Amino acid sequence: MARLANLVHVRDEKGQSVWLGPDDEVPAWAESKITNPAAWAEPPTVSALTEGAEDPKPAPAKAAPRRTARRKAAPDAAVHNE
Repeated sequence: MARLANLVHVRDEKGQSVWLGPDDEVPAWAESKITNPAAWAEPPTVSALTEGAEDPKPAPAKAAPRRTARRKAAPDAAVHNE
């Protein structure tokens, strides 16, 4: 069973703040939200984390950054005042 090493603050589905500590039983919904490994004395098993988790939405593809057109080189006479 997963056990916390420290007090942690988690928000539930309704946005309410919930504090959990080493003596508390950690609900399945909270296990998936506590991502800091230092918070756990005994981390949850992988199956417990994926049991109640929803399928994450894939991240939208990032568009390639737009590049400005390259400037034409100035003639040497204009640069060197010849």
